[in-house]
Amino acid sequence: MNPSRLETAVYMLVGLIVGVIIHEYMHGYVAYRMGDTTAKRAGRLTLDPLAHIDPFGTLILPGMLFLLSIMGYGTFVIGYAKPVPINPFLFRKPRGIIWVSLAGPLSNLSLAVVFFGLLRLLVIFEGGAVLDRVVLTCLFIAYINVVLCVFNLIPIPPLDGSRMLGYYLRGEAKRAYQSLEPYGFIIIIVLVMFFGFILSGLVGGLANLILRIYGLEAIF
Repeated sequence: MNPSRLETAVYMLVGLIVGVIIHEYMHGYVAYRMGDTTAKRAGRLTLDPLAHIDPFGTLILPGMLFLLSIMGYGTFVIGYAKPVPINPFLFRKPRGIIWVSLAGPLSNLSLAVVFFGLLRLLVIFEGGAVLDRVVLTCLFIAYINVVLCVFNLIPIPPLDGSRMLGYYLRGEAKRAYQSLEPYGFIIIIVLVMFFGFILSGLVGGLANLILRIYGLEAIF
């Protein structure tokens, strides 16, 4: 099975759309369970894709990366959905922000585990054109969700990892850290451009670990 660049990009785009919707939904759901009804009142506690679409993050950015991937200039398609509104002051527990922040990346990791598990079941059967495409779909949906998990744990505002780190900072250190948020995506883009190999290594290592746990060959 050697998918074309177009096929690979399509599989990852499907995984991205599924992943970012589940990611944002879980942020809202866990916030709701922690006592914050902001997402529910805003109509964001839903799996309806239209409620979570961000014009740039869900359409333009993935579209650009999709085209670059087809042309051979990129290794994966990444993007994001419209952030779910939360109000940490409504949480029943002070550490609620940690659980809400973790909910997104962990939901992506769970999706990856599920689709790698489906892949393990599918490889039992004999191959065929249709089956091969289903296998590739599961493989790349799982992979892009590992990307989303690792990417969102980077401790740079406004990514989820920064919310968790910010909880433990105090005083001037916290204010200085939060002041980075307006420039966060610029910092992230620069880091990915120059240190993307580190991100790719972490993603590949985690994906291969899950594959090995399932008794499959490490391929990333």
